[in-house]
Amino acid sequence: MMPKGPHRILFLYSELAGYFLACAKELGKSEWVEAVLIIHWPVNSEAPFVIGSTDEYELVDKSGLDQDELEKVVADFNPTALVCSGWMDSDYKRIARQWLPKIPVVLTFDNWWTGSLRQRLAVWTAPFYIRRHFNRVWVPGDPQLPFARKLGFPDEHTATGFYCADPVPFLKVWEARKNREPAKKLLYVGRYLPVKGVRELWAAFASLSDDYPEWELHCIGTGDLWEERTIHPKIIHHGFLQPHELTPHLIDAAAFVIPSKKEPWGVVLHEMAIAGLPLLASRAVGAATVFATGGKNAYVFDKGKLGEVLRAFMTLPAKTLEAMGRKSHEIALKHSLKQWRMSLLKLCKP
Repeated sequence: MMPKGPHRILFLYSELAGYFLACAKELGKSEWVEAVLIIHWPVNSEAPFVIGSTDEYELVDKSGLDQDELEKVVADFNPTALVCSGWMDSDYKRIARQWLPKIPVVLTFDNWWTGSLRQRLAVWTAPFYIRRHFNRVWVPGDPQLPFARKLGFPDEHTATGFYCADPVPFLKVWEARKNREPAKKLLYVGRYLPVKGVRELWAAFASLSDDYPEWELHCIGTGDLWEERTIHPKIIHHGFLQPHELTPHLIDAAAFVIPSKKEPWGVVLHEMAIAGLPLLASRAVGAATVFATGGKNAYVFDKGKLGEVLRAFMTLPAKTLEAMGRKSHEIALKHSLKQWRMSLLKLCKP
């Protein structure tokens, strides 16, 4: 077997997600990568995936290490590039600064530029703070680029595509949806929180239900608004479901609705597009800029327009829904794990 290399890539990560581990696995398979080490925050006990090191990457829980031990783990690994989740973890920032003179140190974040006082302070202090810890930046997409540029990162040290869905489970859904007419069923998957726009979704759907009695809204998730959920014969609340329990709902849904008031990205939109669902997305969802092309596979709506969009969608013929689903799938496949890997390796060049 030929030796791998030259990259040894270290991630200083916050909360692990299944889709990120799929990305890390793809990275570890590359002939250009010798090793991948992921230091991470403690894993939520409810995480719907099995955590453990693989042939492609090694996992280290930082909660069991003091600062000296953490620095020794990093030194022993001897990375050629470092990728850090945000700038909120002081232990991670200390390591980033130690390695900045030697290797590419990549900052990742998903915040949009809003011009808030906190963001303006970050921009004003960036030359003395953020850019003394990081010399590259990697963001999900175009909504985050203005903030990255204001922080002073040049275009040649900036990349998009930081988030990518794990395609495997959703490709199986796509195959199951082929040549199958979906039910008159809208699907929401997410937390029951005010910022997610679920109250507005329930209200908008309920107001249209008498006009379109054959349609149902299926909501999967839980959260602070669970006790305040709208009780309606055509709104079905399933509570929290494990990923494998979602599959039947994805297979027969007519569309996926994401009505968030603020969603920096939303990997779920990529996942649903891979599965071949038409999309109804708020303009406040970052991933809509990539995966929801208005008129082809999706409706993208502004604040207060959800009801109009639901009405328009529920009158579409089955052939149009089928075409929208195919377009979603086509768009989604243009953004792959391989592209994620290539974006990172390009940033990791000295």
